[in-house]
Amino acid sequence: MRQPSPGSTNRPEPEKPEESIGRRYAKAAGSEFASLGIAMGLAIALLAVGGNWLDNRLGTAPLFVLFGVFAGFAGGCYSMFGRLAAHRERTTGADVNRDTDRRA
Repeated sequence: MRQPSPGSTNRPEPEKPEESIGRRYAKAAGSEFASLGIAMGLAIALLAVGGNWLDNRLGTAPLFVLFGVFAGFAGGCYSMFGRLAAHRERTTGADVNRDTDRRA
């Protein structure tokens, strides 16, 4: 690192310690899994609101609201299962690649 000349106002920026790989992975995984909950909540809420609108139009009190809630929950679970399976496949594949790199 080059030192500034005496009397200079240009100071070098302090070096920032790099984050560990585990910490970066935890942040990425946390945001990915938080989005799963948001997606599930949105699916339930949107289908429940749609069911409420349909109930008001047809006069069938809680029928379509309940159907919307259950359909939203089922769709959210299906989406969550697919995303978690893809995540597991990615991390398992990364572990296999890491092991083969060590052997080589």
